[in-house]
Amino acid sequence: MLEDERISIFRSILVGISALLPLAIFLFSNYDVLSVDFPILVGLVIQAYIGFSSFMLVQSYEPKEKNKVTIGYVIFWSALGVCYLSGKSLILPIALEVTSFSTILIYSGTEFGKKQIESLGSLLLASGIAALFLSAWVMLPDGDNVGIILLLIGLLIKSGFSGFHLWIPKVNEGGPSHALGSFAGVLEVFPLLLFYRYVLPNQLDPIIYQILFPLAALGIFFGGITSFFHKDPKISLAYSSVESINFLWLCLIIAGMFQFSVDSDLMNLSNSFRILFFLGLFHHSFSKTFQLFSIGMVARLKNSSSSDELKGIGRLLGISPLLVGAGTFSYAVLPGTLGFVSEATYFYLNARILDMPIGRSIFLLPSMIFIFFGIVLGGFTHIKLFLSLFLSIPGKDINIQPFGPQKRRWVKISLFSLSLVIFVFPLAMPYFVKLPMLSPFVDPQLAEWFWTLSIVSYVTIGVVFVFRLYDRYQLKKYGEQKTKNWDCGGGYSGHELSIPTSVFSEPLRNSLGRYFLNKAGESKVDSFLIKGISSVFHFGTRFVSATNHPKEEDVSKYLAISSMFLIFIFSLLILGDFGGL
Repeated sequence: MLEDERISIFRSILVGISALLPLAIFLFSNYDVLSVDFPILVGLVIQAYIGFSSFMLVQSYEPKEKNKVTIGYVIFWSALGVCYLSGKSLILPIALEVTSFSTILIYSGTEFGKKQIESLGSLLLASGIAALFLSAWVMLPDGDNVGIILLLIGLLIKSGFSGFHLWIPKVNEGGPSHALGSFAGVLEVFPLLLFYRYVLPNQLDPIIYQILFPLAALGIFFGGITSFFHKDPKISLAYSSVESINFLWLCLIIAGMFQFSVDSDLMNLSNSFRILFFLGLFHHSFSKTFQLFSIGMVARLKNSSSSDELKGIGRLLGISPLLVGAGTFSYAVLPGTLGFVSEATYFYLNARILDMPIGRSIFLLPSMIFIFFGIVLGGFTHIKLFLSLFLSIPGKDINIQPFGPQKRRWVKISLFSLSLVIFVFPLAMPYFVKLPMLSPFVDPQLAEWFWTLSIVSYVTIGVVFVFRLYDRYQLKKYGEQKTKNWDCGGGYSGHELSIPTSVFSEPLRNSLGRYFLNKAGESKVDSFLIKGISSVFHFGTRFVSATNHPKEEDVSKYLAISSMFLIFIFSLLILGDFGGL
């Protein structure tokens, strides 16, 4: 037992070094930390922190192949760190591919089935396509508009922007929870930080932002609704990630849209959304990672993909609801959490938009209803999962995976480390926005708002802490009292009256959910997009013979198609050389 403990500690140190080393190299190199390279610093700090938390969960989650998983994470964090440090060089797409292929080792602790293969395939496909666009950007000269647009497309694909999000639900469906948390908290935000570093400083054509803005708003709306109605908890969290990622893109789009405006109100709005981007980034990285760790661990115990079948399984973890509920409290926008800071600031900025003259805000106002609706339903997804999985009573005859004190300890360390950021960051927020890299974007009104949020957070956390101390005092004085259940009336504690997640979503399914999900529980929007992509790929079959034996004329058709695309590519290159693009 002692030897196993030492090996576990050694594995943790090895993974910790691989996650922390890129940050150390960054800090002791000639990077402009206080200016343009600040988003790289943020990404590396998040990587180092979540890298530690995710591997704590590995110690409890993986029953076998821990050495392979350890090697996978060492390669994953090292290669992702190289992606941040490489800048505009061919090392970037190569390191991104190494990062993606290292997940094969990370998945080695999980039994490979259809879902796991599709999960890996989706991740590798999205990374491969994104790497192609990044390679094209690297090859083109600095400041080239075509290169910037190609970089933008690659980043949109890799982050799961609206329309390019199809790979995220597939990845979540079959991946281990510790990997999914790492993907959501670090890998999915990496493209956003690259956008902030390499694309946002450029003055793009306003039409690009005007196209991306409604798409991001629709992504928030679609992601929130689909996550609320989906019955697989992991896929629910995947669509919740789609909603969060599109919200972060929305912040960047608004920041980029008005950053060069001569109107002071629009300029202040752009600066404020820059700050909101970082607040939302921390909220997504830590709160979503927490949710994937905690809910994914519950799904692991029961080995089920149905939220209703997981009813009450979270109670069997033996961990305090105050701890396992930290991520839910954040998405429920409770004061004292990262989610409260992020969402409250967004509502505050919208109030400032409403105060602006109608001519300046007309482009933003129509989308507000879609964004609000998506955020609210996306947040309620986490509430219904928490109430059902962690507070409901489980059935009596339930077979779960072994979960002893040692595994519980690793899970507690992982979740506690993440919850620490969720609850402490709001207290330190007024000091965070005073950093030299952010203070130029904070106007006096916004600074005062942050102090107000921080004071509210201090009071809330203080009140909860006092009640917790009082509860411990009562427990010590009178002993343990009979547990009361939140959803079982009349003193009856049987599992028959416990509430499953479908109780919350079924009443709205006929009026709202049926427009977004089919009877099989699959997204209608995603099915339509996949069908459209498949028809494009099958387009070539119309030019060839219907039989399995190629005919002589098929060769000429293939050559004709190849020549057309070759001429098209050369035309783009020639136009680019003459400044036509």
